[in-house]
Amino acid sequence: MGTVSPLFAGRTAELRALRAAYARACAGEAAAVLVGAEAGGGKTRLVAEFTRDLRTLTGACLDLGVAGLPYAPFSAVLRSAGRDAIVSLTPAAALPDLARLMPDLTAATPPPDDGAGRLRLFERVLTLIERLAEAGPVTLVIEDAHWADGSTRDLLTFLFRNPPRAAVLPVVTFRPEEPGTRPWFAELARLPHVARLDLPPLTPDEVADQVCGILGGADPEAVRDAHARGGGNPLFVEAIVASPGTAVPGSLRDLLLARVHRLPRATGEVLRAVGAAGAGAGHGLLAAVTGLPEPELSEALRPAVDHGLLVVDGDGYAFRHALIREAVHEDMLPGERSALHRRFAEAIERSPELSDAPASALAVHWQGCGDHARALAAAWRAAGERKAATAHAEQLDLLERVLDLWDRVPGAASRIGLGRHEVMAEAARAAGSAGDPGRGLPLVQRMLDETGDEHAAELLTLRALMLGYQGDDAELDDLRRAERLAAEPGPVRVLALGRLSGRLLVYGETREAERLGREGIELDRRLGRSSMTQDLEVTVAAAAAWDGDGDITSLERLRRRGLPARVRVRALNFLAHCHLNAGRLADALASVAEGVAAAEEAGLAHSAGLPLAVNEVEALYRLGRWDEAAGMLRRRLARHHGPAFRVQMMIWRTALLAARGAGPEPDPQVLALPLDAGFPQTTLPLAQMVIEWRLAEDDRPAARATADAVLRHPRLTVQPCYAWPLLEAAARAGGPSLPRVAEVAARLPAATPVEAAHQAAVAALTEGTAPWDWVVDAWERLKQPYPLAGALFDAACADLAAGDRTAAAARFHRAAGIAADLGAAPLARRISERARRAGLAGQSGGPLTARESEVVRLLARGRSNREIAEELVISPKTASVHVSNILAKLGVASRGEAAAAARDRGLA
Repeated sequence: MGTVSPLFAGRTAELRALRAAYARACAGEAAAVLVGAEAGGGKTRLVAEFTRDLRTLTGACLDLGVAGLPYAPFSAVLRSAGRDAIVSLTPAAALPDLARLMPDLTAATPPPDDGAGRLRLFERVLTLIERLAEAGPVTLVIEDAHWADGSTRDLLTFLFRNPPRAAVLPVVTFRPEEPGTRPWFAELARLPHVARLDLPPLTPDEVADQVCGILGGADPEAVRDAHARGGGNPLFVEAIVASPGTAVPGSLRDLLLARVHRLPRATGEVLRAVGAAGAGAGHGLLAAVTGLPEPELSEALRPAVDHGLLVVDGDGYAFRHALIREAVHEDMLPGERSALHRRFAEAIERSPELSDAPASALAVHWQGCGDHARALAAAWRAAGERKAATAHAEQLDLLERVLDLWDRVPGAASRIGLGRHEVMAEAARAAGSAGDPGRGLPLVQRMLDETGDEHAAELLTLRALMLGYQGDDAELDDLRRAERLAAEPGPVRVLALGRLSGRLLVYGETREAERLGREGIELDRRLGRSSMTQDLEVTVAAAAAWDGDGDITSLERLRRRGLPARVRVRALNFLAHCHLNAGRLADALASVAEGVAAAEEAGLAHSAGLPLAVNEVEALYRLGRWDEAAGMLRRRLARHHGPAFRVQMMIWRTALLAARGAGPEPDPQVLALPLDAGFPQTTLPLAQMVIEWRLAEDDRPAARATADAVLRHPRLTVQPCYAWPLLEAAARAGGPSLPRVAEVAARLPAATPVEAAHQAAVAALTEGTAPWDWVVDAWERLKQPYPLAGALFDAACADLAAGDRTAAAARFHRAAGIAADLGAAPLARRISERARRAGLAGQSGGPLTARESEVVRLLARGRSNREIAEELVISPKTASVHVSNILAKLGVASRGEAAAAARDRGLA
């Protein structure tokens, strides 16, 4: 009798939720599902029922520790897709990256890791999944993700934060009780497109269905006993039903072992061998370890498969459930376990092809049988393999195993050819590459304590990298100290110069970044190296361009050179940034388009290419192409959920909200960011847009509080391109911060036409010394309609103050027309209200534009917004904006009042 019920019991609501998510994915929406339940809770059975008639790619995470392959579930997914399908869908240049997961894809060697290898691999996987889905929807199932290795977790996080564009539904199962991964699943579940399903225990009726399926009928007393003792856990119910009678063992472990002990002796021995292997073992490896020839080995395995203890997994066998494996493994005596580990190690050493990851498996099995010397050497070899596969988290695990074994192995250094400190340094570098400062920083500190200044420069550079991951600006202190200590002209000094100059550029310290970068280039060339020259050249060129205030010639020259894709995309991003800040918006969009194309071709669209997307939205906003900017924001935010990227995009979401007076608000966590710290290129524009938003809502106290906070930023003046627009927004907020605004403005240079326009506006707002005519002309030349409309409004107010009502009326009229065309409702209201207060309302009651005059005539005839839109060939949304502006200008509250006012004034 089998113990697995052919009848699927319960889980109706969960199946419905999975099918709803699948429907969303098929409709082109982003969707993903996390399925959580305790061990034995029915996760796999639920997913199998859901995917029964679906096109599914499946991979499972195994509890193998360092003995397993990195990215193991994704290697299984690729094998499931098939080599021929992958090769037909993937450009030849991308195959070597995917070969890290499936070596037989191509004979080409995977490229050396240039720092972007891991991200490029992630993009290749995402692109492949999208292309597979072009032939029909795909469900991507990753089982038991609580056992995922660090690299698999990183790849899953990437896929969840960058959901596939095609009809793909990722479904990930996990145990929520595992403390090590609980925060990770909570983080994934917070993403807006992710649904989390936590499976409850089966009800008594559902247990009855399960028991009926197993036994063909259900005795009420047996059902009550199974539910009471099994707690509604499907696996526990199976074990209880499989041990009928009064002598049923009490613990789950005993229940599971009772099933094992009833099997033939040879089957039990094979099960113990599989238990020592880990979660599973290949048929050939089991034959070598057990010494059983065919057909004896298959005869021994058959009862374990028939009784639902083992399942066939490719060309091998795995336990159907981890709890069964744990029970079998713990039932062995220490001597039995040690002997099996030795037999596995000897078999794999004789025939490495029997294992997917021979070096890693040897490290586990030699240590399992107490041969620490061989375990250390195998772990060292395996760490090298993981490094080549860009699986840096697993490389770190193995190096930590080497260090743990070090003191137990006499002459350990001679066995691997390196000393303990060199291994520690390699482990710290692996932690840096894995983005794991929690494990890397203690390693670096130990080495600094033990080695003094001998390796301090390189170690401080490494510590700075990890402090940067944590957003700690103490990284600059470490990098400056590293540069001072690396006084000798050698590779370590090049490294220190490269890292320091690159980070100084991020912090806006462009002059120092340029000087140190030039020294690094000269030294790298003098040493006959080229490892950092190209990155340093981009850093120097970007620093010389000084956010568009300086010379962009070098960036343009680098753009045309045959640079590696990652470096070229970085150069194009800087170039777009400089064009934006100088007001060359068409050139900025051209650089963005070129950079995005290069990033997509190189498999870097979701990493190095993301800053270009931010620049594109900014350019569209400044050009007044707000519908396009809003659409781009919506699409990007739906598909990219990385925190840093979202913060940058929230700046422009807030900008559009402030300008339009309507739309989605920024993420609350972004609004909670401190405004007196952080990178200037993020904090300053974010504060500027929040001030503008609060002013648009007539919440002047909140705007002033924001201005007061950001004006305390320690790097307020290092990048004038961000400081000037912020100062103008703060000046418009007014209040006690005005003297601080004037004081900062007095010592801040303004080198570009954009900065000069903001500078004149700040002077006019704080001192009344600059003519608004000059500001209007500046924005006119720059072809930026929204600040032009604002400057026209300010100039009209200045005309009123000077007694020139004719000029004021003309400027009000023009500003109102631009605001209406943009859909800038808050500005349109201010223009209308100010014109009315000044008594400049004409026949129409205010400076209506020509388009508004057309709309008001149709409004007076009782037309709806949709009918107005159809007649004037505009969108209903644009018609709605025109109607809102008309209500404000006529000083009425409803469409009916507007129609009456229009008729009274002869407008209709």
